[in-house]
Amino acid sequence: MGYRIAALVGALGIGVATALAAAMPLTPPPGAYIESPPYFTWALPSNERSDALYIATKPATTAAGLFVKANLERAHSFAGSETSWSPIAPLYAGRHWWLVSSSDPKTSRRYQSAPREFTLAVSCEFDRSQVRRSLSQHWLRLTPHWSGNMRTVRIKVSLLLNSRIIWTRTKLTRNRLGSTGSLSFTWHRPDTIKQGTVMHVREGFSVPGSSAGGGDGFRVKAP
Repeated sequence: MGYRIAALVGALGIGVATALAAAMPLTPPPGAYIESPPYFTWALPSNERSDALYIATKPATTAAGLFVKANLERAHSFAGSETSWSPIAPLYAGRHWWLVSSSDPKTSRRYQSAPREFTLAVSCEFDRSQVRRSLSQHWLRLTPHWSGNMRTVRIKVSLLLNSRIIWTRTKLTRNRLGSTGSLSFTWHRPDTIKQGTVMHVREGFSVPGSSAGGGDGFRVKAP
């Protein structure tokens, strides 16, 4: 992806004109809040063709009208008359900006539309912890799994005995787009709790500055 972005920036950053006859972005509308992958559409002047669409984490542009390279997160090139596109790979939740690069085949003059903002909602799935126990070493290991488009996620697991929290662990970790994340938490049974004691597992997740959730919990026996 890094090579693709660099190549497109290099190819379209030469002889670029300001947005006097640029493509007109249509959807998502300015400032849109969307809960599904974005579907981009735009209109072209009759004498122009689509060259590329760019998505960035900040609206700053160069003198040529392209996004600053350090802020680019997606770049897709076109063969000619396309006026719509939707990314296959997921985007992180949060604010994004997009623009369309077009050109006049007769004059080779290139144009950039003005950056347009949209916000992608957080999407997350959280699966109940996998449980492992060692009866000889008296430990209990809880491994929750999740997937989503957040950049970071805070995972929390707790053990309750008679509705009282006896142990809890929390960890903030980075999330990888398009993959399932997991964390393991290990509890060692103290002598004050008998082997086989039924406890309740409470687990959940939260996204900094956004949503929180969790499962209904379940019962486990002390190892």
